[in-house]
Amino acid sequence: MKAGIDIVKISRMSEAVANRVLGRQEKDVFDSLGNERRKMEFAAGRFAAKEAFVKASGRRDLEFSKIQFLVDEKGCPIPSEELKKLLGAEDLTVSISHEREYAVAVVILFGRG
Repeated sequence: MKAGIDIVKISRMSEAVANRVLGRQEKDVFDSLGNERRKMEFAAGRFAAKEAFVKASGRRDLEFSKIQFLVDEKGCPIPSEELKKLLGAEDLTVSISHEREYAVAVVILFGRG
């Protein structure tokens, strides 16, 4: 098992950063969000999750837009099918949280030495 964690200050997010780091499916969710604050929380959370993933996996060769965390029917973050394929048989758990100024994410990879 390997884990990664990251924290991001929400005020550092912008539409330009979101466009650069979000994958196509994440961008669809981002665009559907009602207000600017919620959009920046979403972008900061996904940025933190991607950084946490890189720390856990050591996969510095992937573009952030290829590392996508979507939502399940309950609204919980889950890895995209593309990311699951990249990981092979490994299992991944992600948790994202927001609090006023910050977004934090933890990624745990199971099945790694």
